[in-house]
Amino acid sequence: MKPIKKLGFLLGYSLPLLIVLSYYFGGPAWTFAGFLYVYLFVPILDELINRDPYNVEKADFEELTQSRYFDVLVYSNVYIQYGLLFWGAWVLTFHNLTPWQMGGLVLSVGIFASGIINVAHELGHRQSAVAQWHTRAALLSVNYMHFTIEHNRGHHVHVATPTDPATSRKNQSILAFWRQTLVGGYQSAWQIEKKRLARENKAVWSTANEMLWFAVLPVVFFVLLTAAPSLLAGRFVWEVPVFLIGQSVFAVLSLECVNYIEHYGIMRREIAPGKYERVNPLHSWNANHLVSNLMLFHLQRHSDHHAFAARPYQVLRHFDESPQLPFGYPVMILMSLVPPLWFSVMNKRLENWQATATDSEHIAQVVKQFA
Repeated sequence: MKPIKKLGFLLGYSLPLLIVLSYYFGGPAWTFAGFLYVYLFVPILDELINRDPYNVEKADFEELTQSRYFDVLVYSNVYIQYGLLFWGAWVLTFHNLTPWQMGGLVLSVGIFASGIINVAHELGHRQSAVAQWHTRAALLSVNYMHFTIEHNRGHHVHVATPTDPATSRKNQSILAFWRQTLVGGYQSAWQIEKKRLARENKAVWSTANEMLWFAVLPVVFFVLLTAAPSLLAGRFVWEVPVFLIGQSVFAVLSLECVNYIEHYGIMRREIAPGKYERVNPLHSWNANHLVSNLMLFHLQRHSDHHAFAARPYQVLRHFDESPQLPFGYPVMILMSLVPPLWFSVMNKRLENWQATATDSEHIAQVVKQFA
């Protein structure tokens, strides 16, 4: 990996720095800075800077995989998320923000919080107890802890099939997808946990059920973080729970926008009743835009992730044969919010994918490359 790209992953720190520094140097009117940075400035950089089709040499895989540098980047973001939440609660308690300025703070912190779900996604595929603890801590901050169950043991098993709530269908609007994935994802996680408890001869309604803990812990955290500044201020600071809930809602909806984008319309072939072909590199949309990929820890190299879920983000690979998005995730998220625009752009690309996805010779060549 080129040293400049290795340093480029530090861009992930630019968003929280901008959120805090713009507030103190520009004033409360600049609470929208983080939102504008991600959805305006980053897309411009994506288009001005060359794409990133380059992959790590196989000889460097082991060295890069074991590098503590890349671990520090993702682990530290979990603590930064909590720092932003505490800072936001402090600002809302002791500074007089208008509703408009408060909305900007919710959006800007919510964008970073959506990236924290991506950090949890990265760490959730690791087996160490430290990684798993940080995964749950990250998801607790946005009240989405069941994601660690559904994503790993649900989505990765059923991706690109009709049974996967996180796979969007052709001509499905983002609103319809949100209903499908938010409700279906929670139900799936509950059923997965219920089956685990049954195998271990444990009761569903017991402390052994992680789903119950996942429901309680975020509420306890939000209550405590609301109570502390309220006690200091000598009044109930209603802005704090609104801020905490708002950043969570924005983070979760943004994350599910990403799921919508990554899997729009792509379905695996059913080779027998209820049995589907193995996931291959053609089963996820990808983007090789450099800046957004660095900020998202290579999340946009999604096909390689589904083929090798345990592969760390720094060594995920890009392949031109995988279906490609026209823009990076920030632009695609905004586009998904306008269904006619989304359908007009993506349906053509989806139909092109469908034309090659049934070509067994083409599939064999792609799978061979990814091996």
